[in-house]
Order: sequence, then C-alpha cells, then structure tokens
Amino acid sequence: MKNKSITKDELYLIRLFDLAQKLGDTFAEVDRYAIGQAIGQNNKSVDNIVRMLAQTNFVKKGEGDSIYLTPQGEKYVETLKAQGNE
Repeated sequence: MKNKSITKDELYLIRLFDLAQKLGDTFAEVDRYAIGQAIGQNNKSVDNIVRMLAQTNFVKKGEGDSIYLTPQGEKYVETLKAQGNE
C-alpha cells in the first residue's frame, strides 16, 4: 500500500537501482541521461535531480555522465520498495 506519492527523485533512484541490477551489480555505473529518458525527464531536469541526490549522498558521480548508487541510496530504495512505491 502506498503511503505517499513517489517523487521524481525517488523514481529516478528506483530506476537507477533497477538498471544497475540488470547489469549484475547494484553499484554499477549507469548513464544519468539514459535513466532520465527512461522516466521521461529532460537533461536539465536530470542534472538537477542528480545534483540533489549527490548532495544527499544517495548517488556518486562516476566517469563522464555516469553515476552510481551509494550504500545509503541502496537502503533508501529498499525502503521505498518495501512501502510499495515501485
């Protein structure tokens, strides 16, 4: 049961988690703009989302346009999924 609406930032984190899992590693680097396209966000919005998630230590910037989930980000995604916000 959903307790609240999911934000764009949370949706972005969930999609990053899912794409990294498909690559075989929760902490794999994924192109930030590919995630944005997957959730219908433009590049400027993606830059803002990534900046906010990096400030909260949910993601780290990798090589080029890649980002990866931090252990703190992984725990947050697991919390979101447990609440039914998938």
